[in-house]
Amino acid sequence: MITRIGTFNHSSALITASLRTQAKLADQQTQEYTGLKSTSFGGLGTDVASLLRLSNQSTRLTADNAAAQTASAYVQSAYAAVGDIADLANTIKSQLAAQISGSTLDADSLASYARGWLDDLQTQLNSQVGGVYLFGGDATDAAPVDFSSADYDPTTAGDTGYYQGASTTRTFTSVDGSKVSLSVTAQSSGFEKLARALSMVIANPDDADTLSSAFDLVGEAVSGVGAVQEGLGVQADQLSSLISRNETKIDTLDDLASRLKDADLAQAAVLVTNYQTQLEALYSTIGALSSSSLLKYQG
Repeated sequence: MITRIGTFNHSSALITASLRTQAKLADQQTQEYTGLKSTSFGGLGTDVASLLRLSNQSTRLTADNAAAQTASAYVQSAYAAVGDIADLANTIKSQLAAQISGSTLDADSLASYARGWLDDLQTQLNSQVGGVYLFGGDATDAAPVDFSSADYDPTTAGDTGYYQGASTTRTFTSVDGSKVSLSVTAQSSGFEKLARALSMVIANPDDADTLSSAFDLVGEAVSGVGAVQEGLGVQADQLSSLISRNETKIDTLDDLASRLKDADLAQAAVLVTNYQTQLEALYSTIGALSSSSLLKYQG
């Protein structure tokens, strides 16, 4: 009787050990299958708080980058539009130079060209991306430029009565508080001077002094438009740097989070094999003890 009780206790201990090993095996097999240390936060223990913090930071930066990329597209579109305006200004300058030098273009034709150029300038300054006006500042509900506005006096230097947009430019603010101005407004002096020069030509296309003054003004406009484009290039670089920094931070955060939640698949494979071997040995021992106990009982 003593022997049977001792065998029972031994068998019970082995069964308990086998159940623990089965649980460990199941855990490692789950890690192999899912690639995760645990399929629930509860299984991560004290790492849960850190994982949630890292994941939230990564999510915020990812959203920030999406917004920054939208802003970058906005600035790039403005840069391209200003490039077209710069080309237009150079074309106007060349045509006026030819006219001053004795071109056979008649006054009416020159005035017609100037009106077309002014219309082109207005179209460019009223460019939109996704329903947002590029040169209207914070205002998004109306085209920012109307050279036919009654408030506009093209004979007055620096008059921007044609401008219908907001006085403040659009600004992108990142999650870390960094601010980047987006585009410029159509009030820029380069745009104003180009419009004024064209208005002068339209009003007096056959006056040599007017054409000479308009030519000089267009030259100033070319420089002003170039400065605007350079500023937009700086804005684009700032956004590109911000996006790059965010991507680096996101990669770091995701790597840290991965270390907390992802399983070591190589280690899991080794442990699965070990636990399977241990279970086979335990089952074999339990089976042998059961057979031995039965024989003794029958004997």
